[in-house]
Amino acid sequence: MRRFAFSIFTLLFFFATLQQVQAQTLDLPQAARIAVIGNNLADRMQHQGWLESYIQAIYPKHKVSFRHLGFTGDEINVRPRSNNFGSADQWLTKVQADVVFCFFGYNEALKGPDYLPALKQNLATMIDGMLEQRYNGESAPMVVIFSPIAHEDHKSPHLPNGEANNQNLAAATTTMSEVCNAKDVHFVDIFTPSISLYKTADKPLTLNGVHLLDHGADAVAKVIIERLFGVNASQMAKRSHIERIREAVLERNYYWFSRYRVVDGYNVYGGRSTLNWFGQSNADVMKREMEIFDGMTSNRDELIWASANGNDFTVKDDNLPDELVVKTNKPGSLTGGVHPYLKGADAISKMTIAKGMKVNLFASEAEFPELINPVQMCVDPNGVLYASVWPSYPHWNPRQPRTDRILAFPDHDADGKADECVVFADKLNSITGIEFWGGGMLVAAPPEIWFLKDTDGDMMADEKIRMLQGVSSADTHHSANAFVIGPDGGLYWSRGIFNVANMETPTQTYRSTASGVYRFDPRTFEMDFIFPIGPNPHGDVFDQWGFQFANDGTGGTGSYVNIGKGTGNKPWFKKRVRPVAATGILSSSHFPKANNGNFLICNVIGFQGVLQHEVKYDGADITAEEIEPILYSSDPTFRPSDIEVGGDGALYVSDWSNALIGHMQHNMRDPNRDAQHGRIYRVTYEGRPLVKHPQMIGAPVADILPSFLLPDNGIRYRARLELSGRDAKTTLAAVVKWADTLNPADSVQALKSSPIVEIAPEVGFSSPTVRYESNATSALKAMNAGLGPPMSEPNGAGT
Repeated sequence: MRRFAFSIFTLLFFFATLQQVQAQTLDLPQAARIAVIGNNLADRMQHQGWLESYIQAIYPKHKVSFRHLGFTGDEINVRPRSNNFGSADQWLTKVQADVVFCFFGYNEALKGPDYLPALKQNLATMIDGMLEQRYNGESAPMVVIFSPIAHEDHKSPHLPNGEANNQNLAAATTTMSEVCNAKDVHFVDIFTPSISLYKTADKPLTLNGVHLLDHGADAVAKVIIERLFGVNASQMAKRSHIERIREAVLERNYYWFSRYRVVDGYNVYGGRSTLNWFGQSNADVMKREMEIFDGMTSNRDELIWASANGNDFTVKDDNLPDELVVKTNKPGSLTGGVHPYLKGADAISKMTIAKGMKVNLFASEAEFPELINPVQMCVDPNGVLYASVWPSYPHWNPRQPRTDRILAFPDHDADGKADECVVFADKLNSITGIEFWGGGMLVAAPPEIWFLKDTDGDMMADEKIRMLQGVSSADTHHSANAFVIGPDGGLYWSRGIFNVANMETPTQTYRSTASGVYRFDPRTFEMDFIFPIGPNPHGDVFDQWGFQFANDGTGGTGSYVNIGKGTGNKPWFKKRVRPVAATGILSSSHFPKANNGNFLICNVIGFQGVLQHEVKYDGADITAEEIEPILYSSDPTFRPSDIEVGGDGALYVSDWSNALIGHMQHNMRDPNRDAQHGRIYRVTYEGRPLVKHPQMIGAPVADILPSFLLPDNGIRYRARLELSGRDAKTTLAAVVKWADTLNPADSVQALKSSPIVEIAPEVGFSSPTVRYESNATSALKAMNAGLGPPMSEPNGAGT
């Protein structure tokens, strides 16, 4: 049993002031169409499915249908959306709502007691406005208002205990109940019973104190059906029957979410939807596709109703409209206007490769059909290369299987070629960023950030948790990309124009339309905007000293992110090419000194290759000068999308491999947008030994710590990532013990400080004795003391 900390003051305040409206039993009409609106509580609900499953079990003959319109970050009168998304009333009319479930109050409560009068007025105005509408074309909707849930205390040093939040949530609940009483509409208090649920739960019901996990949503759903329908869940049908209904509910919501929160909204219905070729616009084509989504959603209502009655049902989808035929505006030379593609190995002959280096094909679609349109790569703490693939680009066509995946490519025999392709995760939508952290992987599949974890060692994700919602998917071309864990332990990503972020954290409602670099703390669940760069940043790297360099993909310009949030914005190299898909720093003892520490750029149009820049440190002034490219190709389909130093020290280059590139240059469904090719190339330096990567996953902490003394940035980085999933106290104890064995006289300043500077943030440690300072700040102090990075060999790798 868990103890829920809640101040006596708050309880007295709440129970003394709350004049709860006893929720009258709601009687749903036959074929009721229920729309769910509100904040993250409503947004997550569609992915959990419990509330609808119970209601369908209560009304198996009614043919009730649900459409979820919840949006993380929504308030009663503040609901930001991307261009031309549609108003709340327009969407309620579209779904012909007979009943509206409204989940508000959390974001309003965060504003404190001074906002209560506005909350009261806004709720009254919303209710009046909804009751004046005829969303179903005939009658006013039945309106049900739900309070927010309470804030759960996780007893975590990274999360607030919820006491302050709960005082405000209690006051908001009282205010909302008073308004509903005056307006004579249904009100359901779930704040009060959630306190009791937290007290008796044997494990946390929330992810971070404020967002329900699946079992928490189940518990709250049971409270709702008892308070709203007078039904005790324990007296309902067998659990297996509820779970069968839920399976059908989740399948229907899978399609509806892909329709309502369709990625690339700016191209579907926004500013670029009007772009047209041969008299046919993106909007024309996408409107038909949305009609297909609508049909597939409705077809699965039938599946839910059959499941509620214990019947089998096969969804056929044979009643859908045909897709529109799209003509390409860039025909190829082959029959039917198709473009020719070289085989992966043959394409190497079209490359000009830097002196001393050689390229081999590591993996391609020929050996591994899953490898289509790779976007970002990362390396696990054992040195295995992973890649996200995006065959559904620009977004998923509902008539096609969803095959956006994250793939692992082990090279068991170390011959420089992948031996197998393991599907780490699939059925995600538009994966734009990946990175390991916390014993698993953080993944951007807009509009969400996921945490995926392999729990049994088979390299396939068994655990999947929505960590953050509201990232924005208005333009996936510019959505969260370039994932990297900073020296402070935070997840950094870049994001561009047209996107509208709406997020909720345990302490704030976070909204932003800015282009630039963002930071998410996966321990505190807090968001921050770090650095403005745009319009569409792609590429964000930290050097071995913690200095950060961000790049704009559209313009190709790069900036040195100076110490101090968002200050400086100093270009640090002369731009020659654009557009840039990714950037990196080459740090590998496999490569010679002349290449180590160099800044690399992947460019995809015109110059199609990987540029190389020599980085020069002059005190706090850092510049990069272009030298011989790593490689470039005359093959028009070669599109280097990312670079990564692998576990063996070789440089890996992913190839999007497409004749067409870009959102706005071609119709969204141009038939020559290729979804059949994808390659990963491997660059090595002739005559030099490869790197032997330590095996870190699951290894004792003491065996991992020596990796921090190795010259390769990637190995030290992955040691940090591995330790980020370990127990904080035991890890820090091992770190302190190990640090005492080091000889400061034999260590470069950055390595001497690595046990504290690099490891402490990864285990979330903060105390007077082991205190983290940013690598950049430490580096400046070191430079001023004459201990800075050597000018000729800034990362120590190579000879």
